[in-house]
Amino acid sequence: MKNESQDFDTYVLARSERVPVLVDFWAPWCGPCKMLGPIVERLATEAAGRWVLVKINTEEQPELAERFQIRGIPNLKLFHHGKVIAELAGALPEPQLRAWLTENMPTPKREAMAQARELLHSAHAEEAAALLRPLAEANPDDFELAALAARALVFNEPNEAVALIAEQAAGGPWEDTVAMVRGFARLFALEETAGTALPASPLRDRYVDAVRSLRRERFADALRSLIAVLEEKPAYDDGHAKEACVAIFQHLGLRHPITEEFSRAFSMAVNV
Repeated sequence: MKNESQDFDTYVLARSERVPVLVDFWAPWCGPCKMLGPIVERLATEAAGRWVLVKINTEEQPELAERFQIRGIPNLKLFHHGKVIAELAGALPEPQLRAWLTENMPTPKREAMAQARELLHSAHAEEAAALLRPLAEANPDDFELAALAARALVFNEPNEAVALIAEQAAGGPWEDTVAMVRGFARLFALEETAGTALPASPLRDRYVDAVRSLRRERFADALRSLIAVLEEKPAYDDGHAKEACVAIFQHLGLRHPITEEFSRAFSMAVNV
């Protein structure tokens, strides 16, 4: 890479659209850099084009070090599709560095899962399910993939979603996602049985409206109706109304605008 910082967009960001780019921020005076550098270079040679290495001397290009908030070197940043997808500060022995690369290097499955998560956050569960269903079928022992696929399927195929996670043991690493999927599936079944499962009342009608909105991924409408129910009866449906709000927040993520919009009202409704 040339010294001119403006070349970074060409040598790294644009290139990372085609192949992962590992950037090694280093300096000649840095002892750990001298240890890590040859290892990274050897691994890049072994990769034979599956990923490429770009080395940036922070002494010669301090503006790039500042741009990417490099506070210590060596520092490795892995770029893919123009974004940093993983980073590592400090030197590691070769076995640990190989493991880090294996864990973080993009694969078709990881890319599909990342794309599916973005689709789920933007209320496109059907598209996410189309991506994940064939992968889940081809990798039946991949519990992370199964949990994510179930999360995508539950809005349109709740029974299939529950079946997909049936073998996941309690206490596993994807337990929260499994519980969320099962909770959503229970709510969607309630849409048809609410007339007998819950006593007739305006609250029941509001609750069923919330479930219908949730099924259609209208999360703001669902939360608005659920919180209205909780304001009158915090333990409605044996606490499942409260759990539904928590599950929606979990599904969207804490930083999602809808979560941020409704989390305070939810907290006030259930902590009266």
